[in-house]
This record gives sequence, structure tokens and C-alpha cells, in this order.
Amino acid sequence: MDADPASLSNAGLGTRLHSLQKRAFEIYEDAALRAEANPAQADAAYARAEAEAAPLIAQAKALNDERVRRLRRRAQVWRTLAIATAVVGVAVVAWLAARG
Repeated sequence: MDADPASLSNAGLGTRLHSLQKRAFEIYEDAALRAEANPAQADAAYARAEAEAAPLIAQAKALNDERVRRLRRRAQVWRTLAIATAVVGVAVVAWLAARG
């Protein structure tokens, strides 16, 4: 992997993930073409493609795990802000009700 997933921007994560997926699909597409051209070697072609794509898939998983971690953190921040806003809103309404 070129960079630590945590050091990449959100756009960088998306770009790198897309690139890895594209490369993995190309590997499997090439294996399918080889298997079609030589059906007797189909199993070997797919096994080679699986071995070749495995590191790419592992890298993509690490990138996706980082993306999920960031999204969960963002959701937690928004949840906390929503709860704080609700608490302040209830306090303001209670204060206004007590005044009037």
C-alpha cells in the first residue's frame, strides 16, 4: 500500500479504493478471457487471478475499514450535537414556560 489509510484524505481514500477495485476487476476480467480462450486451464487462470488480486483486496479492506471508522466517528459527533441541541432546547422551553 502506498500510504497509511489514516493519513489519506476522504477523497484520497475514495480515489485509492476505486483504483484498487478497478485493478482487481481487470485481473478477474483477464482471467475470464483466458478461461474462455482455454477452458482446460480455467481453474488455473482463476486461481492465479485470485492470488494476484488478494493483496489488492486486502488493501481495499484496510481503506474501507478506515472509511467506516471515520463515518462512525462523524455519526457520533452528529448524534452528540443533536442530543446537546435537544437538551438546550428543552431547557429554553422550560425556562420560557417558568417565566410566563
